[in-house]
Amino acid sequence: MPTSSTSVATSFPGPEGLGRCVVVADGGPTPTGYDDALRVRIDHDVLTTPDHVAAILHHRWLRRQRTVIEMAVDNAAAREPESTDAAPYALPADHAFHRERLHFLTWANSYDLRSGTPRWWHGVLAERRGGATHSELGDIVLRDGRHAWVDGGPRGPLATPLPAEADLPLVHRESVGLGRLTVLGTDQPGEVLAPDQLAAVTHASGPARIIAPAGSGKTRVLTARLRHLLRDRGVETELVTALAYNTRAAAEMRERTTDLRASIRTLHSLALWICNLDERREVIHERDVRSILDGLVTTARIPNQDPYQPYLEALAEVRLALRDPEEVEAARGDVDGFAEMFDGFRAELARRRVVDFDEQIYRAIELLLTRPELRQQVQRVGTHLLVDEFQDLTPAFLLLVRLTAGPSLQVFGVGDDDQTIYSYAGATPDHLVDFDRWFPGAASHALEVNYRCPPAVVDAAVALLSHNRDRVPKTIRSGRLTHEPAHEPPHEPSDVEVAR
Repeated sequence: MPTSSTSVATSFPGPEGLGRCVVVADGGPTPTGYDDALRVRIDHDVLTTPDHVAAILHHRWLRRQRTVIEMAVDNAAAREPESTDAAPYALPADHAFHRERLHFLTWANSYDLRSGTPRWWHGVLAERRGGATHSELGDIVLRDGRHAWVDGGPRGPLATPLPAEADLPLVHRESVGLGRLTVLGTDQPGEVLAPDQLAAVTHASGPARIIAPAGSGKTRVLTARLRHLLRDRGVETELVTALAYNTRAAAEMRERTTDLRASIRTLHSLALWICNLDERREVIHERDVRSILDGLVTTARIPNQDPYQPYLEALAEVRLALRDPEEVEAARGDVDGFAEMFDGFRAELARRRVVDFDEQIYRAIELLLTRPELRQQVQRVGTHLLVDEFQDLTPAFLLLVRLTAGPSLQVFGVGDDDQTIYSYAGATPDHLVDFDRWFPGAASHALEVNYRCPPAVVDAAVALLSHNRDRVPKTIRSGRLTHEPAHEPPHEPSDVEVAR
């Protein structure tokens, strides 16, 4: 790192509202401005099991709480790339590269005081890459002459406004990483939204769970959020990806955002793109999979029974539900030799340089687990991730999303835990119900108005759904009058019109 005088942070310790931390050397004193701050020590024991300290720093980063981080190890050891050769199905459900998260959270919003002189490296990079100059009032001077802060906290509006004397424009470290000096936009959404929809769309920062019951305007919220990030806040297009569950939903989202240059993909499209970063493979269909199985397994030919369907289902259980092949074989009882065949099947796919539908997901996860440099490339496009139909994510889909979202875990997940339909592949409403487990510190927003059905239908549905055990407690009310047709909104603007 440079040591020129221009890298000295004259802004230290920065306004309270920015919540900047400070990294000190082993045994270094607590600096002025941090007398009441929590002090966290990173030593070799922490690097060995970093999850606990990473969790502490993650929550403090989200809340912009000043923290003193005592670096008792070489920073090069702390940032050493992580990988695992373990099979995806052998990993715990909440697998994460915690040392990677720890390193990110150590420096995301921190001054460097290890040498005794405070330095704000995000400001230095803004000068190097973006053409900014040094500021005596903030961190940098923009090319138009304005003084500004380079923010390292979660990207979005501040929870606590800066005092008048420090109320400067914000440029985020994400922009600086791209060589740009994008000033945070402060505009509100231009489209008309109901109050609960507006609250979700304008969620400030960090991960968020959006509970969206049937008819509540789920797609409208997703597309409005996408537009809000790109247009109103100025988040760079290459940092934002919206994930739809299938091609039809993706097409609908694209139709509603033709004014944007937005990245809207299905989960399988994302996975195939990741696979192609390694090597291009042709996508094959089920008939080709059956042809491969025909050369790997011997089954009895029973009239009116498909001999390969059990093996297709078993393959899905391993690659989507992330179950051990031996457990799948033992539990099913109709896929003799499956555990031994599984690796051979995947080896044959590799030999032919092809992937089938589920292999796209499974192989993408493998690449993200084993290739740190590839994972970093993928995590750039997943810096801000919007995910539709979260309740239908299988364990493999969830792991793919979490690995793509990277250490910041800025995921905007939308779904309805009462509408899970793909449980055969391991999908469970728990992925939405326990959203905070997968994306710590997540806020929760609920859409409460059903604009599609009259009150009697909504009330009956609520009574029925209340018997579900694994669900988020929610309020659902009808946005229509009792006899009002769904396709004939009132003449005056109303919530019915707002939801469409």
